[in-house]
Amino acid sequence: METNVRSEALNAEVLSVLRKSVQDRIFPGAIAALISSTDEIYIPFGHETYDQTACPISNDSIFDVASLTKILATTTAIMQLVARKQIALHDRAFKFITRLNHAPKDEITIFQLLAHTAGFPGGEPLSRHLKSRDEILEAIYSINLSYLPGTNRIYDDLGYIILGVIIEFITGVTLDKYCQTEIFEPLGMSETMFLPPRAFLERVVPTEIDVDRGGLLRGVVHDERAYLMGGVAGHAGIFTTARDLGKFSRSMMDHNRGAVAGILSTESMTLMWSRQWQDSEGEYGLGWDRLRPSYMNGIDDGDAVGHTGFTGVSLVISPKRDLAIILLSNRVHPVRSSTSLIAQARRRLVEAVMRYY
Repeated sequence: METNVRSEALNAEVLSVLRKSVQDRIFPGAIAALISSTDEIYIPFGHETYDQTACPISNDSIFDVASLTKILATTTAIMQLVARKQIALHDRAFKFITRLNHAPKDEITIFQLLAHTAGFPGGEPLSRHLKSRDEILEAIYSINLSYLPGTNRIYDDLGYIILGVIIEFITGVTLDKYCQTEIFEPLGMSETMFLPPRAFLERVVPTEIDVDRGGLLRGVVHDERAYLMGGVAGHAGIFTTARDLGKFSRSMMDHNRGAVAGILSTESMTLMWSRQWQDSEGEYGLGWDRLRPSYMNGIDDGDAVGHTGFTGVSLVISPKRDLAIILLSNRVHPVRSSTSLIAQARRRLVEAVMRYY
């Protein structure tokens, strides 16, 4: 009885966070998920849009998870290739992309690309006039670095676009096909994909109304650079469900399970989640954030890891608590809302959950 009461209270608190966020128009709908090795709880609330006749959010809802692509796909793929000795973290990037063979870009390593310490500027430094994958790649290869590789850290997308290209160069297949075969299928993540096919579209939660791209975006990647690259890129492009993120989280928390599935070894996990950089905002591993109060506030675990996505999504894993906290929302609908508001919703969710763990 005590367990049931605790579970009901937890559900009610999480639901309260989601309801308040909808009322504050942070997002029209969302699903929160709590995943452990023994249990999984899914709590959907709201609708796909602010129209109350719109489809309600459910366990079946598929979300554009934006920069979660960096950890679901790109970081995981690189660590797999490292374990298979097809690439080394100390390899220079120009070994795989000759256009980077000029100073100071010739100093950039795979490690630095993963750790966001390669020197690329953050934000959206590329011209809005670029029209294709080739133009975007050429602009990245030509752009001036903001600092010398390895001397600073600025969160960026450009390094992960490059990593996506490197994965394709090494494996000989496109990034989406590699991830489907080597990551998603082994974990049973049948609802995770780049470029959602028509059969899935009615389940995809829309993001922004973009006049330049024909209006409401549904099943079309929100990130403009990923869109111009054909919907498949190392920094954004994945669509998934809370259920599939739960499967991924469990494989990360249970290293042996991930190893059995051929995903990542315990050694790779330890390296990926270990502190590689630290600044006033928190700590960082390879691809993953470590304890970041901006969206993990309330976790009493110095080894907590996670990541966020611009569309209003986040994944937080506490190894100490054997717990993953997932939030999937479309805070960019109908237009992108303040990032400070979604950060507030993320913190409230983590704080509410941690009162019961």
